[in-house]
Amino acid sequence: LNNVFVSSGINAEWSLRPGGVDDTKIDDLFRNVRIGALAILGESCPSFDIDGVFLESKQCKHLVRQATCYSIKAAKLYDVPVVSYALLMSDVPNMEKLGNLACKKTKGCFENIKSAIEVCLENNANFIDDTMRSAEELFRTDQAASVAEFAKKNKGSIFGDLVNMAMDQFSSAQDIRTFFESQLTESVEEDITTATEKAKTLAQDWCDSECTSKTASFLRGIFSEMHGGDCTDASVFCGACQERAHGYFDVAGNQLPCCVDTVVQNGIQAYEYIIENYGDEIDQFAESLKNHEAMTEDGLTEAEEILDNLKAEFDCVSDVYEENKPDCTVNA
Repeated sequence: LNNVFVSSGINAEWSLRPGGVDDTKIDDLFRNVRIGALAILGESCPSFDIDGVFLESKQCKHLVRQATCYSIKAAKLYDVPVVSYALLMSDVPNMEKLGNLACKKTKGCFENIKSAIEVCLENNANFIDDTMRSAEELFRTDQAASVAEFAKKNKGSIFGDLVNMAMDQFSSAQDIRTFFESQLTESVEEDITTATEKAKTLAQDWCDSECTSKTASFLRGIFSEMHGGDCTDASVFCGACQERAHGYFDVAGNQLPCCVDTVVQNGIQAYEYIIENYGDEIDQFAESLKNHEAMTEDGLTEAEEILDNLKAEFDCVSDVYEENKPDCTVNA
């Protein structure tokens, strides 16, 4: 396997070395993907070839294989009690390599998949319905029992309650389709189209400006500064880690890359637009979740604690960002 991800330490390299991913693990995963694709698309689109379209195609093969390698390596790398900033820093070279590869390959891979799906739609007027039915049958055969068991064991937790709620509301794929179709008003569809085009433009600008490597350089610097003292857990930003982040930006020349700031600013604008135009619907949906019979008091309490913690952490990150916005008057 060429260019295997290795994250064995601070100076990790993206190359074929001991500790890389065994080819048999990749092959086993791909075998399951082939079985799943055949089960879901075999009847609705017999012409769909998962190897020719995705796994082994010229447009997708390298990206798919490297992304799979990374996911396997990352699962092992982050299987630790506490993720530190030193551990995150050791993985930055891998993220950079995968990000740059995605810039080169994602568009062509997407177009290849899109073309194959268009053929399916042309050859079968009921392609979507047939595919959803096959996916539902596969879920009921392979996953339904384990999902139900998870929901039963975790009743009283927010995740268990949400699964119970989903199982109660969506008993079939048609239920899911009906729900989403009921939400897709003309204005929502227009906003989705606009957001999709905006996201494509941002992604292209990101790649054109070589923002992946700029971001990797930034992350190496700030992660190196943040690791140490009482900042030992990367999942907790407020407090010691927040102060060390401020310390990084106190050094002349250290700033967030302007290409990243562009994404941040667009994200803020999108959030404000959603709250302004869909805030009432979001509040109504949240209220319906709280009042659903599957939601327990313990689940609600846990959800509130999670939301409070996320808000506190977000506020701490926002504080560092607001005090250290980059100077992008000159292209950086």
